[in-house]
Amino acid sequence: MLSLFSLSALMASELQAFSIVGQRGAPLLEPPGSTLPSLLRAISAGATMLEVDVRRTRDDVLVLDQDNVHLLDGEEVPLRDRSLPQWRQNGGDWGRALLTLDEVLALARDAGVGLLLDFKEPGTEGLIARAVRRSKFPMPHLLIAGAGDASRRILRGLDPRLPLSHSLDIGDAVLITPRLLLELDTEAVTWHHRLLTPELVQILHRRDILVYATNTELTEDMRRMHHVCRVDGIVTSSPDMLKQIVG
Repeated sequence: MLSLFSLSALMASELQAFSIVGQRGAPLLEPPGSTLPSLLRAISAGATMLEVDVRRTRDDVLVLDQDNVHLLDGEEVPLRDRSLPQWRQNGGDWGRALLTLDEVLALARDAGVGLLLDFKEPGTEGLIARAVRRSKFPMPHLLIAGAGDASRRILRGLDPRLPLSHSLDIGDAVLITPRLLLELDTEAVTWHHRLLTPELVQILHRRDILVYATNTELTEDMRRMHHVCRVDGIVTSSPDMLKQIVG
């Protein structure tokens, strides 16, 4: 069994190239995001990794969905209230375009790109671990983000090989403390780009923790993350623009 240190070293060795991460595919080039056309467009535009939001339907099928609540016949319906067949039959164009996690794992695996799973619902850890194991997706090209401390502990217990990422948003700067940096037990961080500095990235790199900058949409922010902070990947809805910057 791989230790956390050896798994981090393995990830670092296999992900030496900078990652262009298409956030929900390439929704600015091919809207809406999280659909097959948008994910394929991101790959053709140069994305080497895809970021997707993962939720579950009433019948416990993991699907790609950012919004969680959808307008159906004039009524707001939570994703969790209907099964996958019901959404696909009665959910209009959105329901017919709804992708399962199994489908996306197969797509990314066959295309040779990485996958960043941002899972939104505690309680789905077992479903995610089983889906990854069933897909035979290469672990060094996978990251699972969005989980809190409790969910990460559950995932570690289910499968210690699963590469996990610690996520922080723009309002979480107060959480970045010396203690957090010392005790982080994930293979990567997925932090809002405004939280990152060159010094902070260096500290994380010394611990063999990969650094992904999220919500990076402006060219000047992309350049700062890549040229100055030297992050390992940038998550953006404009992978084509990022490709032009990093070459």
